[in-house]
Amino acid sequence: MEAKGIVRRVDELGRIVLPREMRKMAGVRVGSKLEIGIVEGNKFLLTKYSDIASLKDYSSAICEAIAVSVEHDVLISDMETVLSSNKKKYIGKSLKEDIQELIFEKQIVIKKQDDGSEMLDFFVDLTAEFCCQLMVPIIKDGDAIGSIIVLACENKCFDDGCVKVCKAFAKYLSNQIT
Repeated sequence: MEAKGIVRRVDELGRIVLPREMRKMAGVRVGSKLEIGIVEGNKFLLTKYSDIASLKDYSSAICEAIAVSVEHDVLISDMETVLSSNKKKYIGKSLKEDIQELIFEKQIVIKKQDDGSEMLDFFVDLTAEFCCQLMVPIIKDGDAIGSIIVLACENKCFDDGCVKVCKAFAKYLSNQIT
């Protein structure tokens, strides 16, 4: 059985419009990058592209460095998925849509339970309790491309130094992308 799709015309500049329903199903939003390839001679393949995923070696080392410094769980994500962490249980976990939206909006998020903050639920398929949460977006050319997330499960929360460290490493990761 051959897959059927929606027929679209290519304009004079070689552009096509991806239907809204398909973009929504695939999580493609304004500013998303797509890799275009050709398979089997005449079939085009569109794949979502992650700048952060291309920096796997850097991001793994950065997670470990931040974790040693702040003594909490540290994760690096692209816009949808945790790519690196000092704890294996987070790697590959999908971020919930509201978390993706916060990253997309380039918001730094600091939540501390003892301040009365409502804690965020980060993952689609993992439930965990945290008393402190920090999320710093990774921004390249004005667009959010991922985030550094710090999660604390014990009463020892992070301080302003942790926020500064995460901002510095977010900038460093952004500068590594060509």
